[in-house]
Amino acid sequence: MKDINKEFQKAASLISNSEKILIVSHRNPDGDTIGANLALKQVLSGTGKQIVSACADQIPFSLVFLPGSTNIQIPINPEDFDLIIAMDASSTEQIKYEEIIAIINKKKIPVINFDHHATNKNFGTVNIVNTDAASTTEVLYEFFKFLDIDLIPQIATCLLAGLYSDTGSFMHSNTKQSSFNIASELLSKGASITQIINNMFKTHTVEQLKLWGRVLENARANKKGSIVSKVTQKDFDETGSSPRDLTGIINYLNSVPNAKMTILLAEDTKGNVKGSIRTQNDDIDATKISGKFGGGGHAKAAGFTIPGKIVSEEVWRIEKLD
Repeated sequence: MKDINKEFQKAASLISNSEKILIVSHRNPDGDTIGANLALKQVLSGTGKQIVSACADQIPFSLVFLPGSTNIQIPINPEDFDLIIAMDASSTEQIKYEEIIAIINKKKIPVINFDHHATNKNFGTVNIVNTDAASTTEVLYEFFKFLDIDLIPQIATCLLAGLYSDTGSFMHSNTKQSSFNIASELLSKGASITQIINNMFKTHTVEQLKLWGRVLENARANKKGSIVSKVTQKDFDETGSSPRDLTGIINYLNSVPNAKMTILLAEDTKGNVKGSIRTQNDDIDATKISGKFGGGGHAKAAGFTIPGKIVSEEVWRIEKLD
C-alpha cells in the first residue's frame, strides 16, 4: 500500500476536524470488526467528540464481554455524522446499511477505511488497508502507535480480541511473528487473555451445542474432497438457537484430515443464505470462490451472502454386486 504513515496522518486530520463520528462494523460481526470498533471508540471518546458505534447485525453472545459492546447501535441515521469510519469491511456491501452505502457512493461524507483484506475495494476517502496484517485490530494498533496513544487495559483487550479471533487462537496460517509481538505488547498493557479465551472459545450455551450437533450431523464429504454442511431455519427453531450461535463451528468441520475445503451454508431470518468457506489447501483460494457470489475474505477463510433458501436433494442409484 501507499506510505502508511501518510495515510495515518490523513486519517488523523479527518478525525481531528470532525465532531460527530460514526464507527461501523461489517455485517455478521466477528471479534476483529467489533474489537477494532470498540477500541477506536474508547480512544476517541476522550476527545470531547460525539462517537457512535454501529453494526447492522446483533453481535454474538461471545463478544458481549468486550468493554462498550452493549452500546453498539443497530438503527442509525448516518446523515447525523460528519465522518464515517469502517472497520474490517472489504466493500460497502459488507457494511449492509443501505443508507451508509448510498452516502459513501455519493461521497457526501468522508470515510476512513481500516482493513486488512486483500479483496478490499478501497472505497474510503482514506484507505488504511494493510494486507500483511493478521487482523484489522493489528492495523489499528499501528495507528495508535503513530498517534502515541497510551493503551489502557480495556483498549488492549479489544485489540487482542480481534487479533486472537482472526488468527484462530494463533493457529491460522496468517499468524506471523508480528502477531505474537503485538500480542505480547498488548498483554503488557493489561489485555485480559483469560476473558478473551473464556468468552470467545470456551463459552457455549446448550442451544448452541444443539445447533452444532445439527451442523455436524449434516456434514457430508463429496468425491472432490470437500466437506459440506447446512443449517436451515427449521434447525434454528428446533434448537432454540440463532445464526449467531454458528460462530466457531466451521473450524471443527475444517479439521477433517485430507479435506481440501469446507463449506457451511446457513439460512438467516431475512431470506438469505450465508456461505462460509475454509481451506487448509495452498492450491485453493477461498476469496475467488466467495467472489463469484459477491463475497470476500482471505485466501484461507472467506464468505458470501445471497438471497434464497436451502433445498435438500437426494439421489438414488443401484450398484451392481460382485
